[in-house]
Formats: sequence, C-alpha cells, structure tokens
Amino acid sequence: MKFIYLTALVLLPFFSFSQSIVSYHQSPNGGEVSYAYELKDKFRPEIRLYPNTIIDDFFVKLMFNYDWVEKNDYEFYSGISLLGSTTGYATFGLPLGLNIYPFENKNFGFLMEFAPSFPLGEGNGAYFTGSWGIRYRFNKKE
Repeated sequence: MKFIYLTALVLLPFFSFSQSIVSYHQSPNGGEVSYAYELKDKFRPEIRLYPNTIIDDFFVKLMFNYDWVEKNDYEFYSGISLLGSTTGYATFGLPLGLNIYPFENKNFGFLMEFAPSFPLGEGNGAYFTGSWGIRYRFNKKE
C-alpha cells in the first residue's frame, strides 16, 4: 500500500505539467475515477482508482493507451492495462475505447470502453468488462 501512495506522490506532479485528463467510468462492477496524461497527442498513460472499495482491499488500474484515430470530435484507442489489489489479485486487460466530444467546447466529452480481461495467478478465467462515462481534458490545444 505504501508503494501505491509513494508512486502516486512521485508521478502526479510530473503529469500535471501538460495536458491532463480526468474521467469517471461507470460499469456493473462499480465506478472508477481516473487521471490521464496525454503525450504527443497519441499516448495516454492513465491511473484508475475504485472509490467504492475499502482500504483493506484497494484496487488500482494502470493503463497505457494509444489513440489510433484522433479527430476533432472523437478518438478511438486501444491499449493494455494491469489491475491490482492490496490482497494480491491482479488482472491483465486489453481495453478498446471511444472518446466522443460532441460539444463546441472540445474539452468535455463522453467515453465508452470494452476490455477482455485475464486474471493472473489464481483466477476464475477470462472475462469481458465494459464501461461508459464522462471525460474532461484540461488545456486542450486547438
């Protein structure tokens, strides 16, 4: 747990010096809040936290996404993810998503994501997850 806090304290200030993105994802498994940092308008490392979990079983997801298609009104991306827990549970995922920015202000938008997920170690087998949500980009360069 100390490692997670230390990593967040070291990395978050570094990420705040360029285009930051915050999101909320909702799925049948619960909600996720996320913070992302866009590199060269294509790569997007992201950290997601599950606010509806207890501290003894805290979940965090690290993601690395790549924008394959980036237009003014939408972005299509895919990537890899690693979900971990303080209890030792871990899952590898392959997210595929769409960010849509339908308003004149292209900072605010919606998202949809689908991901096959594969438990590492002792798991129940592969499964699919899906989510939808909202996204806000700070200081979007036009």
